[in-house]
Amino acid sequence: MSQRLFFYGVLREGVGDWPFLTGLGLGSPASVTGALYAIRDEGGWYPALVLTQARYSSAVHGTLHEAGTVDISAVDAFEGAAYARQPIAVDGWDGFGDTTADAYIWTGELPPGAQRIAHGDFVEWLRETGNAAYSGD
Repeated sequence: MSQRLFFYGVLREGVGDWPFLTGLGLGSPASVTGALYAIRDEGGWYPALVLTQARYSSAVHGTLHEAGTVDISAVDAFEGAAYARQPIAVDGWDGFGDTTADAYIWTGELPPGAQRIAHGDFVEWLRETGNAAYSGD
């Protein structure tokens, strides 16, 4: 079985241009259960998926991909020390059904000013607020 990746933020298709994702398989809509937050950085906003806040848990929307030929170590380096890649249950559509995929989970305390995204969709939150996604600059 090939490796699957679940992206819920700036790595979602159409949000940014990330050369290290060359070789990523096509994605399909999917969701996981967790709490989603937006964090501001001088380079824009990025999301944090937290699995340990049961009272705030809801569907977090994203995209499920076959990893294809992506260099996972490059994705790990981009995500940095604040995230840990770990397998989680994913509810996928378009032939995936319920499955397991690796996702980048926030590991520490949320910084001051982190904003909870109650509806669980970072891309939609960007549209609603007019905020810019983190661009890596």
